[in-house]
Amino acid sequence: MFELVFTSLVIGGLMLALLGYYISRLGLSTIAFSAAHAALAGAAISSILNRDPYTLPAIFTLCLGLVLGVVLPKTSIEVLNNLSMMLFSLFNSIALIAIYLGNVFVLSTTRVGGLLWGSPLAITMDRFIYITILTGVFITYLMLYKSKLDAIVFDKKLAEAEGINVQFYSIVIITFMCIALVLMLEVIGGFLVFSLIYVPYIVSVMMTSRADLQVIIAGLFGAITAPSGAFLSLILDTPIGSTIALTISLSAITIYIVKKIVVHFRSLRENHS
Repeated sequence: MFELVFTSLVIGGLMLALLGYYISRLGLSTIAFSAAHAALAGAAISSILNRDPYTLPAIFTLCLGLVLGVVLPKTSIEVLNNLSMMLFSLFNSIALIAIYLGNVFVLSTTRVGGLLWGSPLAITMDRFIYITILTGVFITYLMLYKSKLDAIVFDKKLAEAEGINVQFYSIVIITFMCIALVLMLEVIGGFLVFSLIYVPYIVSVMMTSRADLQVIIAGLFGAITAPSGAFLSLILDTPIGSTIALTISLSAITIYIVKKIVVHFRSLRENHS
């Protein structure tokens, strides 16, 4: 059981961190935020209806993500961000109402609680297989289209001028993100899954300015800190999602402090020399 949990978190942490890098570089962060809460709303409703945890969350988040992906090139970033946050509020409200109803009427406390702060019990063999397949497909996609994705990450307008369909590649990334959110939502928790999307990218930016190294650092950071948080959760007997998010955040803060200290002493040494 624990081997399955840790292996799933290594693979899932890698996948979300890699997705987070491209989501951040392509300016899709608010779409990811809204899509995660759409998945949360779908999962909460599924728990009330006693349905499988994949179908309804996938429908909710894919519909939202693809609609916003189509709207993306036709509107300004400001309008897109406001639209994304409006939909975030909508789906967040639906999710919280569904969670309340799940506790009051259905009494599915364990599953509903897992939607918020995660649960290792959500990692079944089926989910592990889905996570592994999705990660493999996504990494293969990155390898096949690395040059075009790198061009888009470097400069969207320049990539469009070179004939690259930026909207298509953005929608593909959004689709991968939506499916990944559905698979990892109940493992880490709907309010905490963002830590594995955004923090690894922040750490990679802190450590290097080279894009090729940033994506590697982000992936490694996610793959290491996610199972580390699960291990601490097991030792401390704390919710797995909260502990993973805390581990990721504290690791990022520690890296930032250590880097500042190293830079400070390096500058002192250069001044003395």
